Amino acid sequence: MSIINLDEIWKFINGNFHNLDEEGKKENASKVRQIAATTGGIACAIPNVPFADFFIITPIQALMVRAIGNIYGYKINESTAAEILTVIGGGWLGQQALLAAFRIGLPGAGGLIGSIFVYGWTYGMGKAAEVYFASNMTASKEDLKKAREKGVKEGEAIYKKSQSQDAEFKKRIKGMQGQGFTKNQIIYALWNVTNNDGDEYRTSESEYNRLLEE
Repeated sequence: MSIINLDEIWKFINGNFHNLDEEGKKENASKVRQIAATTGGIACAIPNVPFADFFIITPIQALMVRAIGNIYGYKINESTAAEILTVIGGGWLGQQALLAAFRIGLPGAGGLIGSIFVYGWTYGMGKAAEVYFASNMTASKEDLKKAREKGVKEGEAIYKKSQSQDAEFKKRIKGMQGQGFTKNQIIYALWNVTNNDGDEYRTSESEYNRLLEE
C-alpha cells in the first residue's frame, strides 16, 4: 500500500471544485477515499493501544467527510463532520469497539485483520459520504447502508491487490539489488522516473524505502 501524506487531503478540503461535472466529482471523491483508507490502514499498525484508534482513525475519517463534502459543494467544519459520521457510519461506534477488541485480542475478534478491516471500513464510509452529499444530504439509511457495504468489499479487494503488488515489487527490488543495480536505477526501472522528476521521484523513493523497511 502506498504511504500518502495526509496533508494531501487538505487540498480537497480547501480546493475549489465548483466547475467539476459529476464524473469529475466522483473521480476526486475516489482519490479522497483512497488517501483516507490508506492512512487509516497505516495508523492501525501503530503498536497496540486499545481505544487509541478512536483518536487516530476517527479524525482521518472526519477529514475524509469534510473533503468529500467540499468536492460536492458543502463546506463542513469538524463538529459537523463528526455528526455526519454518525449518519453515514451505521454501527460506527460498534465498529470502533470491534476494532479495539481486535487490538487487545478479545475472543471472537481474532479472525479480523486490523489493517484490511480499517481500510475497507474507511473506504466504505467514504462511499456512503459520496452518496450522502451527491443526494444533497437526503439519501435514505438504506441507500447509505448499501453504499457503505459495497464500499467495504471494494476497499478490501483494493487492499488485497495492493498487498500482492507490494510482494511482487519487493521481490523485484531484491533481485535487482542482487545484480548490483543502484537505488536510482531500480526506481527508474520500476516507476519510470529519475531524480530530476521532482515530486514524482520523491513519491517513488518513499515507496522504495517503505518496501525495503517492511
